[in-house]
Amino acid sequence: MQRMQSGGSAAPDLDNGIDDMANEGATQNNQMNKYMEPTWKEWCKRNAKPIVRVKPKVERVLTPWQKPGPMKKKNWVHFFQWAEKNAAPKKSKAKVKRLIPCEDDFLPCAKDVTKMDPMDLIEKMEKLAQPVERRVREKHVYVHEIPTYSPVIEWGQPPHQDKGRPFPPPVEVPKCFANDDIEAAFWADYRFPVRKAALLGRPSPRILSLSKPRVRPPMPPHCYIPEKTLRPLEVPPPKRRKFTRKGWRMHQIRLLYLARPVTRPKYEYFYS
Repeated sequence: MQRMQSGGSAAPDLDNGIDDMANEGATQNNQMNKYMEPTWKEWCKRNAKPIVRVKPKVERVLTPWQKPGPMKKKNWVHFFQWAEKNAAPKKSKAKVKRLIPCEDDFLPCAKDVTKMDPMDLIEKMEKLAQPVERRVREKHVYVHEIPTYSPVIEWGQPPHQDKGRPFPPPVEVPKCFANDDIEAAFWADYRFPVRKAALLGRPSPRILSLSKPRVRPPMPPHCYIPEKTLRPLEVPPPKRRKFTRKGWRMHQIRLLYLARPVTRPKYEYFYS
């Protein structure tokens, strides 16, 4: 009996020891798994759960004008009497027009208000409704004085305007001459003053070309001038393979024939 009692008491101790060992192994495994898992996994588990927002229930407090249930006929009668007295819009009092006393008879307030004739009033309104006639002024014309002497010294540059020109003539020029010989003699003996800078300066080839008189037509000419104006049938054919020399001549004859006016001898009687 003692053995059986001792054996029975030892079995629970053995079971408890096994459970403790299993719990220790589980905790060790959990710790190992915890170290093996990535750091973000725990954050995901914690934040993946839905947020539970607790809203406290607010008890409804009725105002003095509110009733817990539907209104009775007595309440409706009382409300109608109150609304008929207090809910209607207030009637505005009529404004009393106060007359301003006029101190003297010569003031505008002492004059009687004259009513205008309706026809005259309409006519005046139409006159005032028309736009004011626009004042048209003459356009200002600018007078740009062109310098007397402004040659183009360099190509592509604006003309050179000499500040010393036009200068006053040394001798007063008469307005008219008796004859051409006297005028020619006057201008032949006429002398203009020469500046010192012009006496010391050296003219460039461009200045020399400008000082020479312009030749018309220019020599040598800019373009080739043929010696003789060719007739239509004497013009040589263009440099292409479409026509031969004979075909070109026949083409010119055909054009001359087509350029003539159309004549109809049968109908000349009606137009004569």
